[in-house]
Amino acid sequence: MPKLLLADDDNQLRQLVGDWLEHENYNVDLAADGPEAKEYLLSGDYDVLILDWSMPEPSGIDLCKWFRAKGGMTPIIMLTGKDEIEHKEVGFGAGVDDYLTKPFELRELAARLRALLRRGTVATSRTVKAGPLVLDPDTHTVTIDNGPLTLTATEFAVLEFLGRHPNQVFNANALLDRVWSSSSEVSPDTVRVYIKRLRAKFEALGYPELIQNIHGVGYKLNVT
Repeated sequence: MPKLLLADDDNQLRQLVGDWLEHENYNVDLAADGPEAKEYLLSGDYDVLILDWSMPEPSGIDLCKWFRAKGGMTPIIMLTGKDEIEHKEVGFGAGVDDYLTKPFELRELAARLRALLRRGTVATSRTVKAGPLVLDPDTHTVTIDNGPLTLTATEFAVLEFLGRHPNQVFNANALLDRVWSSSSEVSPDTVRVYIKRLRAKFEALGYPELIQNIHGVGYKLNVT
């Protein structure tokens, strides 16, 4: 499940877009101004940033400049009420990847997000294939050895993240940061519960080591 940061000082627009993106199976953090957005960027990683140009300082464009200056590579969509070419030239020069002029259609935002995710390093394809597993985020289905596997939404999100990073080890805090929104009242113990559930389901299907617990280090999807 891709993780997004949406920063806009328009409370109604921010909540509307945020709710819609969550309905589209994105994990979304919401920031009401530049300082709050900067705090999120200092504490977490995102797959795409959606920034409002004219929000309170630092503005979206200043935040973009700061993020790029410190080496941030995450794709950025800039929301703006201006459509002059000079305005866009400034943004592209600062490191903006795409523009969306207000007011905009939510379907257009979705299309631009998919394009950036395909282009980026996080997800070259929406479908995840890892060992015997195939996950389709669009239909929210999972198969293992071509047979269906029933998962809750959160179990799916955890497995999708591990499936996009096979054989990489992540501790509970890393999974918490990547799968749950920053506002969620969950702890590393919650992560361990979901890992335990997934491992039990795989063990029942004859895959007891598909998710490995590396003692004292973390968890990985074991794909050979």
